[in-house]
Amino acid sequence: MPASRPLLTALLSVLPLCLLAGSPPVSSPAPAESPNWLTGDGVGLGGVLFPHLHFHSAIGDSSVDPASLTVGHHDPDREGITVQNIEFGTSARLGKHFEAFGTYAAKIDFNDDWAGEFEEWFGKLKDLPGGLEVRGGRYYNRFGLHNTYHPHGFDWADQYLVSGRFLGDDGLRTIGGEVTWTLPTSWTSVLSASVGEAPELEEHSHGAEEEEHEFEAEGASFSDLIVAANWTNQFDHDDFHQMRAGLSGAWGDNVWGKTTQVYGAHFEYQWRENGYEKGGSWFRWRTEAMIRNFKGISGHLPGEEEEEHEEGEEHEEAPHTGSFDEFGIYSDIRYGWANNLEVGLRGEYVSGIRSAGLDERYRISPGVTYYLNSARTIMFRVQYNYDHSNDFGDAHSVWGQFGFNWGGGEVR
Repeated sequence: MPASRPLLTALLSVLPLCLLAGSPPVSSPAPAESPNWLTGDGVGLGGVLFPHLHFHSAIGDSSVDPASLTVGHHDPDREGITVQNIEFGTSARLGKHFEAFGTYAAKIDFNDDWAGEFEEWFGKLKDLPGGLEVRGGRYYNRFGLHNTYHPHGFDWADQYLVSGRFLGDDGLRTIGGEVTWTLPTSWTSVLSASVGEAPELEEHSHGAEEEEHEFEAEGASFSDLIVAANWTNQFDHDDFHQMRAGLSGAWGDNVWGKTTQVYGAHFEYQWRENGYEKGGSWFRWRTEAMIRNFKGISGHLPGEEEEEHEEGEEHEEAPHTGSFDEFGIYSDIRYGWANNLEVGLRGEYVSGIRSAGLDERYRISPGVTYYLNSARTIMFRVQYNYDHSNDFGDAHSVWGQFGFNWGGGEVR
């Protein structure tokens, strides 16, 4: 047992069993006064439990095998139709100070099998004295601007390159506890810190054969203890112009039993035609940059069986350690109109590590999204990706995506 495990168990034992965690420190939307059965807004049981349902699917193709391009668990991974996300969730609101959330998410994987899990289950105590909020359970960590989003909240049909590679193909998640503090400043400044364990790594089938390298990239994934922190500041210049900026960090053990560290900086500018009022046109520019350092051991990952060598065959080179650094960034701009039509442009880059089989890669994606109503119940999206990698060269992909979302605001 790792030395950190008793400490973690002690920390978790002081949390009430009702605490089971969440995401950004933004107040959860209040339920509608009267239920809207078409959108699900305000539909609930006893004013306490509020259900959510989401479905997303993509259709399209690429000039290379789509499975070789995926970095996220829910990315389109084949020619034709990918059932990306089937999600059932429930929000609970019990009084002024306690909320909870749980969701089960699945996809149809590359082998046409149902692949699902309880993605999040958490509870939180909010609006505590001193600007504090406490939560615990299984949750997406507050890290930057995007990590806490589920697939139904994505602006694109696929995951950001840097998020999928550095934080995991399901994002950075923890089973543990977190404290969030809204600082007593003249602007909105929120600091959060989390301690917990990484969920057991899932065997996701992407359908692409993987080559062996000196260092296996999967070894850099967080495993066992994770400490994460996030600091985000919101500056409202006036009713129409807002900015968010901050820093993030995550430190923990990896699959090799060594350490992985990820540091991030994030920035967002948003303009809204109607200011704080609903409706009108809007513009948003969002950027996140990350640096990852990890230490690893060459050869097979721990737990993998060594291949048997025939008699007289030379044995593999003795394992040795290495330390690696990698940089990644994405930046996207979006413009939306009052008629629920949006256009966007995304640019991304990750630097790569050849000895770990991590390719240097960049991607440029224009896209158009249309929501059938302001509640965003039904969505249609068309997206083009131009991909370049020092492994597969140039790749051109076109995806059409359909999304259905039912239910009011989720507890986050």
